Amino acid sequence: MSREAEHQYRQFEHESWELAAPHYADSFGTFTARFARPLLDAVGCSTGMRLLEVASGTGYITRVATTLGASAVGVDFSAAMISEATRRCPAATFLEADAESLPFEAESFDAVVIGFGVHHFPSPQRAVSDARRVLRIGGKLAFTVWSSSDNKLQQVQLDGMAEGGLRGSSLPMPPNGDISSIEACMRLLSEAGFALELSSARKVAIAIAIPSAQHLLDITSRSTARGAALIRAQPEEVMPAVVASIGKAMEPYASPDRKRYELPAVAILAVATRN
Repeated sequence: MSREAEHQYRQFEHESWELAAPHYADSFGTFTARFARPLLDAVGCSTGMRLLEVASGTGYITRVATTLGASAVGVDFSAAMISEATRRCPAATFLEADAESLPFEAESFDAVVIGFGVHHFPSPQRAVSDARRVLRIGGKLAFTVWSSSDNKLQQVQLDGMAEGGLRGSSLPMPPNGDISSIEACMRLLSEAGFALELSSARKVAIAIAIPSAQHLLDITSRSTARGAALIRAQPEEVMPAVVASIGKAMEPYASPDRKRYELPAVAILAVATRN
């Protein structure tokens, strides 16, 4: 894929996350935060570990790592995200940096974690390769991405939007393909230089409680990238039908008292060791 396409995609992602930064931690970030411990457990986060979080956003994973005793650093390409992370966790170190060109010497860290960032990178292969570069020999990388096949947290919105009449828009597509399956994650690790025999990927499912379809749509519209851009591109008059359609798609996941919906959020957790 051309560097021009990558540049356009990166610009879109950067602008999107700058807008989302003030809202992310208290909205969509409450969903992704549920996967922080499985990610940190995968690299054996513990006292004294030198840990790097790439695409750190508002810094939740970095903050949890510090409570586990790690010496943690978070990097993100969004200045607004770095500002928010620093405000929320002033004791940790956060730096504005490009995931594809990390500002660290080789073998600087015992572990690198990337929580739901890889599928947003213009070049995932370059980013994961650079994460490998800054890992010590024997160090671990772990990342999470959403699973495309069974992540109902996402699917109910896509189904509801389609049925409700949400029209398509000219959003840029990931220039280097989709990464939302175990096979794609394993292939990415191999392309980035990790040995397949020292790599693995598995699914992690966590039920997310949502009070209503409107709540889910509101969170998406103020604290995501592609979803928010898609919603902003729609005529206001179609939105009531969209909310109704999302509510219909959520019905199978209603709690017995019908006060909430328990949506299965499914991620792929990929782990590799540098040899």
